[in-house]
Amino acid sequence: MHLSEGELNSVDGSEEERRHTPWVRKTYPEFNAETDLKDPKFQVGQVFASADLFRKAVRAHALKQRRAVVFEKNDPNRIRVGCKSENCGWQIFASILSEDRRTFKVKTYTPLHTCAMVFKNGFVNSNMLGRKYVNQWRVNPDWNFAGFAQQLRDDYSVDASLWQYYRARKHAKKLIEGTVKEQYARIWDYCAELRRMNPGSTTQVKCSLDGDIPVFQRIYICLAALRKGWLEGCRRIIGLDGCFIKGQHRGQLLTAVGVDPNNQMYPIAYAVVETENRETWQWFLELLKVDLNINNSHGIAWITDKQKGLIDAITDLFPNSEHRFCVKHLHNNFKVYHKGLLLKQTLWGAATAATEQR
Repeated sequence: MHLSEGELNSVDGSEEERRHTPWVRKTYPEFNAETDLKDPKFQVGQVFASADLFRKAVRAHALKQRRAVVFEKNDPNRIRVGCKSENCGWQIFASILSEDRRTFKVKTYTPLHTCAMVFKNGFVNSNMLGRKYVNQWRVNPDWNFAGFAQQLRDDYSVDASLWQYYRARKHAKKLIEGTVKEQYARIWDYCAELRRMNPGSTTQVKCSLDGDIPVFQRIYICLAALRKGWLEGCRRIIGLDGCFIKGQHRGQLLTAVGVDPNNQMYPIAYAVVETENRETWQWFLELLKVDLNINNSHGIAWITDKQKGLIDAITDLFPNSEHRFCVKHLHNNFKVYHKGLLLKQTLWGAATAATEQR
């Protein structure tokens, strides 16, 4: 069958038909961050929600394929990535779409790698590993270096260093728990939750001011159930001591411990303070005095080390109470100049000997 010239010209439709044909937006294959990042596949025309997502996909591809790639051009509008090997032709180029100035589209892509695999990759850093294995640390906070190193070999065929493990764990912990600053910003929420779950508990926070911003200084906590237990069932003996707090926020932990009817230790109250001195002990003991309803200190015995600020604070607040020193602390000082098991046994024998009343 032969077509006339008019019919040949109308194969694609007339100008009138094109004018009335509905316009359809051209669609591109979209990269799904939730499913495609595990094993990224690229193609020309593929779109990414942002430049950061495209960069993550390229890094994930390099790790999965065990190739060394480099970002040759990396700016807010265009990203070009090529293989580090000079003889390898693999490359990908993406640029921003003019429609929304945020979406990135792959313009050119050469998918074939002709280089050898690598077993050391600069993209395998502690931050990436922290994000990658955050769920393992969430489920098992004690996940050790041996398990971490084996997982890294299985996933990426690279070896991990001990410092890399420590930094990755620290980053994962930050993702799970938040930063130290964020944690301290919620200290009032923590106190409110303690009072809600244990009504009648005492919580007190003291802050210093950096301009108009409160900065944590101290916290005191006495749970109502522990206070009630001491008042109703414990001997009138209270041991006081402080210890260093290690970590990013340093300070001192002050504790008050009683003795229950079974001669076991019974926690009463505790506080975190900036340092151990007379002023912090006085603050701690004033709050403890109110909580334990100590109006007359007669009949209460305190056991402490020989920290001078603590001795002075007890003398001021509880003048009628008995005050004795902890034998363990005495022995720690004693053994510096008087060593030997016999002297240790003699010291403890003297401390536990009964006194006959005459």
